[in-house]
Amino acid sequence: MTISTATTRFAGLPVQQFTTDTDTPVDPASVAWKIATDWDGGTDRFVADLTALTETPWAGRVTALLLGQWSEASDPLPAGQVAPLLTALPALTALFVGDMTFDESEISWIDWGDLGAVLAAAPNLETLQLRGGCTPMTGDDVDLTPPSLPRLRSLTVESGGLLPSYLTALLAADLPRLERLELWLGTENYGGVETVEPLAALLAGDLFPNVTSLGLRNAEIADEIALALAGAPVLKRITDLDLSLGTLSDIGVDALGDGDLGAVTTLILDHHYASDAALDRLRAAHPGITISAEDRQEADSDDGWRYTAVSE
Repeated sequence: MTISTATTRFAGLPVQQFTTDTDTPVDPASVAWKIATDWDGGTDRFVADLTALTETPWAGRVTALLLGQWSEASDPLPAGQVAPLLTALPALTALFVGDMTFDESEISWIDWGDLGAVLAAAPNLETLQLRGGCTPMTGDDVDLTPPSLPRLRSLTVESGGLLPSYLTALLAADLPRLERLELWLGTENYGGVETVEPLAALLAGDLFPNVTSLGLRNAEIADEIALALAGAPVLKRITDLDLSLGTLSDIGVDALGDGDLGAVTTLILDHHYASDAALDRLRAAHPGITISAEDRQEADSDDGWRYTAVSE
């Protein structure tokens, strides 16, 4: 599976692309504005459109912004030009970096550039969604300074292979109000983590004390995550747990069935490799939990390989 559908709603608002020709809206705050170019327009067009948005008389009323294709696939986000422009959007509370479908850029090619500078320019964010975070196609890794976003309540990171350095920085972020955390960990082949060790502090409940909704999705190490989660301290306050889109098998499902799932009331396992028998055992072990386990996959018939839903 790839990401083939364009985002039509973000932060509860309909998405509308902005260009230098866009008419003045009746209510700028009723729309999530998207800036995106194509290979022909390139970075110059992207920056020109974002500049035009920030120079409108109503820029101070923009609350939601999506940054789509900013140049040719694999080019880094021009953060040095974007970050100063974001300071002209003081009401911005929702940001999506990397809103691209596979025909614009494969998820593994989306390069955030200096994401730290971009986030520092938007300190009032309440919703942050990121797509990308794999090994840069240029080979030039950019360190991410752990962000400080005191109002952030929801963080979603969609990746085909989230770099350990990015994961470490995001888990070290100052996010005192965070309530919802969703991480797509992806595969080692695209730069993702190989073990659950980088998640140790999160699973121990030492991070983000207000988080009650946790997604560890699209993970090649889904079974290892399930084994580590069963009885983990963090589940004492997690009500919604999402382990979907990964390679979960009977091993992980049985670990969840045998373990203490704490406060969990909803468990999402969609796109999995578990048998019906294992899922029946899980439901019998936790009758008070609503469990969704749609989209069962079959391992590769030749080598038994199991694939995450999104990796390219």
